[in-house]
Amino acid sequence: MKRLALVAAIGALAITASAMAASLSDEFGAGSLASKWKWHNEPKKWDLGKTKAGWLTIVADVNRNLWTADDASRLYQEVPDEPFDVETRMMVEFAANSVVAGLTATSVKDNNWVTLKFWGHAAGDAQLQFQTKQNENGNGLTGKAPGFVSAGGVADLHMRLTKNGAEYAAYWKMKEGDAWTKVGPTNFALTPPLQVSVYGGVDGAAGTMTVQYDYLRDNLNPLAVHPAAKAATVWANLKR
Repeated sequence: MKRLALVAAIGALAITASAMAASLSDEFGAGSLASKWKWHNEPKKWDLGKTKAGWLTIVADVNRNLWTADDASRLYQEVPDEPFDVETRMMVEFAANSVVAGLTATSVKDNNWVTLKFWGHAAGDAQLQFQTKQNENGNGLTGKAPGFVSAGGVADLHMRLTKNGAEYAAYWKMKEGDAWTKVGPTNFALTPPLQVSVYGGVDGAAGTMTVQYDYLRDNLNPLAVHPAAKAATVWANLKR
């Protein structure tokens, strides 16, 4: 019986480790980035938890955009060609003629992407856009989302991006308890592997933007229990 219990416990640990590795979730609560994250165009200034506890803070570099080229500073995880459903909460403070931030799925092989982009024009003036490279798809985002950015150039919103085959959709809402507003879907073929990212940039030689991300949550494979707690439970059962 003890031998069977040992085998079961080791198997449970293996399953737990596998699930942890497969999940894209990160609550940004650690003092350093998990190894699954990588930078494309790492910004000069960024931190995890120092500026704001539990948040990723990016001070956007100038001449960084996501429109004609993949120039934004992107923090990404590489994923295979499988369905995904990720969300984040984003806070932006900016004083520039054009700034960008949001969620994107990028194919390096295609040099193309699908993104839900926050595009700030100037303080008090911003839009959400659902795009591929140099193409505004027009799937439900026309004009400004009301109440979405303050006169001082501050925005706080929730964003979500999903993939099912070649179909992508985006969602946004202002507060945690609000219903999601859906954008799309759009059908667009991207060659895997894909890079699922949060990003930021100032489009132009001058201007400032700080963007902060509270988390990235994987709604298809969430980490509902802290990994350490899962492991502790398994080892406790093993000892018994």
